[in-house]
Amino acid sequence: MTDDAVSEVVGVMIMLVVTILLVSIVGASASGLISDNKTPASAELVFAGYNGTDLIFENVAGDAFPLKKMKLILGVRDDVQRRCVLTAANITSTGGAALMVGDRISVSSPDFSAAEGEYLTYQFYDTDAGVLVSSGEILM
Repeated sequence: MTDDAVSEVVGVMIMLVVTILLVSIVGASASGLISDNKTPASAELVFAGYNGTDLIFENVAGDAFPLKKMKLILGVRDDVQRRCVLTAANITSTGGAALMVGDRISVSSPDFSAAEGEYLTYQFYDTDAGVLVSSGEILM
């Protein structure tokens, strides 16, 4: 009596299981079940005031926004050459490390200023996802 047929059946079953696993993994990643994309922050940051040295912004809606993921670009609407990129080092929050709804942030920019009557533009970006989160203009 020979056992050749048993080893052939086991080999075919193992190949079948491996094939099914590979098809499942490819299908799951193609359908989005397995994703390494980072979900961008969703927040509405609006200008709340100026305290003489810092610009104050408030998070009025959206998700918690970690300060370490935040980048702010300040500029003058009528002069694209005048702009300043600020990171979390220039931003302090009343809420700590994450900006929640109702929290305010204070932005200091000693190297940038706008004259009275100019429109200062602001754009908050999520640096992890690389997307614009909130933007607006301020009449100085």
